Amino acid sequence: MNDSRFKWELAKDADPAAVTALTKIGLSPVLADLLVKRGIKTPEAAQQFLQPDPNLIHDPHQLHDMDKAVDRIQQAIERGEQITIYGDYDADGITSTAVMYETLQEIGANVNYYIPNRFNDGYGPNAAAYQRLIEEGTQLIVTVDNGVSGKDVIDSVIKQGVDVVVTDHHELPADLPDAVAVVHPQYPGTDYPFAGLSGVGVAFKLAWALTDEFPQELLDLVAIGEIADVVSVADENRVLISLGLQVLRQGMRPGLHELVKLAGLNEPRLTDQDIGFGIAPQLNALGRVADAGLGVQLLTTFDEGEGQELAKQVEAANQQRRQLVDTIMQPALAQANAAKNRQHPVLILLGHDWHQGVLGIVASRVREQTGKPTIVASVDGSQEVAKASGRSDERFNLFAALDPHRALLTAFGGHPAACGLSFAVDKLDQLQAALDAEATRQGFDWQKPLPLKLATELNPDQINEDLYNDLQKLAPFGPDNEEPVFELTNIHPAGVRTMGRDNSHLKFSLRGQQKLAVIAFGHGQDAPLFQAPGNQVDIAATVGINEWQGQRSVQLMLVDAHVHGPLVLDERTAHLRPEHFKADGEYIVYDDRLRKNIAPHVGAEHALSPAAAQEMDFKHRQITLVDLPDSLAALKKLFQNDTGAPAQIRLLLMDRQNVYLAGLPDRQDFAEVYGFLRANPRLQWPQQAMAASQYLKINPTRLNLIIQVFSEAGFVTINNGVLNLQPVSGKTDLKQTTQYQKQLARYQAEKVLLYGDATSVTQWILQCLKKD
Repeated sequence: MNDSRFKWELAKDADPAAVTALTKIGLSPVLADLLVKRGIKTPEAAQQFLQPDPNLIHDPHQLHDMDKAVDRIQQAIERGEQITIYGDYDADGITSTAVMYETLQEIGANVNYYIPNRFNDGYGPNAAAYQRLIEEGTQLIVTVDNGVSGKDVIDSVIKQGVDVVVTDHHELPADLPDAVAVVHPQYPGTDYPFAGLSGVGVAFKLAWALTDEFPQELLDLVAIGEIADVVSVADENRVLISLGLQVLRQGMRPGLHELVKLAGLNEPRLTDQDIGFGIAPQLNALGRVADAGLGVQLLTTFDEGEGQELAKQVEAANQQRRQLVDTIMQPALAQANAAKNRQHPVLILLGHDWHQGVLGIVASRVREQTGKPTIVASVDGSQEVAKASGRSDERFNLFAALDPHRALLTAFGGHPAACGLSFAVDKLDQLQAALDAEATRQGFDWQKPLPLKLATELNPDQINEDLYNDLQKLAPFGPDNEEPVFELTNIHPAGVRTMGRDNSHLKFSLRGQQKLAVIAFGHGQDAPLFQAPGNQVDIAATVGINEWQGQRSVQLMLVDAHVHGPLVLDERTAHLRPEHFKADGEYIVYDDRLRKNIAPHVGAEHALSPAAAQEMDFKHRQITLVDLPDSLAALKKLFQNDTGAPAQIRLLLMDRQNVYLAGLPDRQDFAEVYGFLRANPRLQWPQQAMAASQYLKINPTRLNLIIQVFSEAGFVTINNGVLNLQPVSGKTDLKQTTQYQKQLARYQAEKVLLYGDATSVTQWILQCLKKD
């Protein structure tokens, strides 16, 4: 992972005068700097942003059809009509249902609710479900977090004399249902001042209009639903979520209180991150693997015993969801990384009997790891139609890519970054070809990184709990108010270790005046990047807090990392094994016989001789040095061409000779052997070599070199297996012989490359890459 996952964009320096003005009202320099960079440049604007004002929440009666909705619901209450709230199975839908259910109960309505089943009913109004509700006595249906796309179903029940009030926030289709009221913040022709409400935000506004009082006790549900749905946290949403977090911290709802405890969260200090990563996923898990109606019960019960039991059921569903995701991720990633998928810019992964409730999560994780928009599909048993979920990012519009190809699909709907679809399995190849073509049409390059905006550069000594507390004043975070990401340059990770059930996460520390932990979720495979010595590493991270057994400590949450220069992976080994040859890239092998042996494992075109490697452009490539070269000069020669540096150099450096451990002969060794040969003429060689080694107490490798040097210098001859000493005249520098120099070169190569520590070997390799 030399190349970072994002293109880093460091924010321009803030106006010093504006920063100074904010520090004069008591703000820290870092907080003042961040506010100015967000366009908040005056003390008045800063105070308004840091202390959300309830007066900024817009009048609910400004929403389209709000008065019509209130009138019809009040009429139903007066008549004693059965009202059914028709919700949705995600966290926004569950909280929307709870808000409306509590409100209607409070004002005396005859009310119940229905949460559709993801697998049987699908999203939005379902004809069969509506019909069952009508047959059971429902006389008015109020939708929350859905309805605008259900024209056919809603119009049909209206014809039966059953009225429908729609409250929704999703994208409006061209044809809207003929409902009694359509309450929607983006309704065409209306002037509601903020379009970013989620489903629970709209439901809250209806609750407010029905009671004619600001329902502060419902704000905790609003905060959960809006954070879970990742809506804008600007304008009134910032106020609603901020106030909602204050209510949540009071722990007034027994079910939520127990769920917070099970999640290991600090209730009096709950943050938007706690909701987004702790509470919302648990509620969402219900709709994926269980009955989402349990979520409404959990949120609305005021019985402590029932709250405890429901919280346990929600947590169990979440654990089941995690296990299902873990089960599917391994085969899904294997498909994603298979050779047949490497050329595809958009992935379609098909499994058999993969749980359909978690396909979207798997698609999102595969996209994060591969950088490619991903559709994960599953077909059950012998069925011929697969159900799927897709996830993308801002670089590729998944909805626009699939929309022209509805003929290949049996069902389809969604947004630019997420979609749901079904297709016949025999159409898979056609669908893949269509997506490849759409990627070309959109000019999509999956290898082009997404932009990552960095707030400012920090050093580890600036990161403490005071900074964390300052940053929390900017919260809640989300779209239109992103959490600040900071750059730390030239860091030196220590204590790198993987963590998690599948070792998919990382933890390491930075050392400054304090020991600072860094948590890297989903980066387990990048451990070598942080363990490799000698590399300069920059990281982009957010500032978080760790709470354990009552102790709080500040920590960093890794967003991205970048290594300057090639990554050198120290995997030196004395024994080659099949797993050594599973990595991508080129394998450079000095020994001809060894090269032939590994060629079937890596592909003959990837098993290179040194001569072939010298002709290759290594730029951005991964290379593996399989065995030890005969000399340091031979290895340097590999990198002396005019091409770019490799992205990664993996060192196996297997060696069978052990020259370094044997040692090189010195002057005394030469003298002792020469004297021995004078005393023992006509030795049988090499039959008596071991006996001579033992007698002289000289390592056999070293003794063999001495004999080779003597032979080259003319001191001895070996004919027909008999070694004879020869008369010589004059002085000879034995260390200048070819045999000695060859062994010396091998000795030095082993000393530096095999017996040097990881840091020195890495530095030597990197020095080789520098052009003179």
